[in-house]
Amino acid sequence: MLILIMGASVVLGGLLGIAPKLDEIQAANSQRTAVLAQNAEQATDLIVLKRNFAGIAELRTYLSTLQDAVPVDAGIPEFLDEVGVIARQNGVTLNSLAISDAVAFLPAPVPAADSATTAETATAPAADATAANAAESSLTPENYLAVTVSMTIAGPHSNLFDFVAGLQHGQRSIAISTVQTDTGDGADENTMTITGTIYVLLDPSGIARAK
Repeated sequence: MLILIMGASVVLGGLLGIAPKLDEIQAANSQRTAVLAQNAEQATDLIVLKRNFAGIAELRTYLSTLQDAVPVDAGIPEFLDEVGVIARQNGVTLNSLAISDAVAFLPAPVPAADSATTAETATAPAADATAANAAESSLTPENYLAVTVSMTIAGPHSNLFDFVAGLQHGQRSIAISTVQTDTGDGADENTMTITGTIYVLLDPSGIARAK
């Protein structure tokens, strides 16, 4: 009987000694599983980051293009150089060019509606959303300036319109409002008067915060 009791004590003692080890193994396995899951998540994030970084050069180029189109200063000398290049490329003569002082940008006014239209659209969510978007535009008189540009060019009739197209697709963004030309028949001395607006961005960081 004594031998049996001693044997049972040894077995129980062994089991009691192994139990903490088993708990440690289970805890280590749980921790290992959690680490593997975390590593897998980080690997997925790394793939996304690599894919995004692969396109960063293209984004930087696009940003540079936008900054050239609407610079953070007036950039008048650069604009004059560009106009001169476009004129030479299209075989026209730049007779005059006038640039006004910069003024605060004013968004296009919302067309006034008559009473019937107002009553009809009073409950239209889409109209309300459009008005709200216009009111919350990040382009405001505080960070966006407009500079009016007027120029007169001379040359063959078709070349004059080629110049206008080149101006619209140039590096500096310009919104052309009026184009007036004589009724020439393709002679070398047809003239055209062009009026447009170039823009200046005063506070790009403010626009980024607004968005």
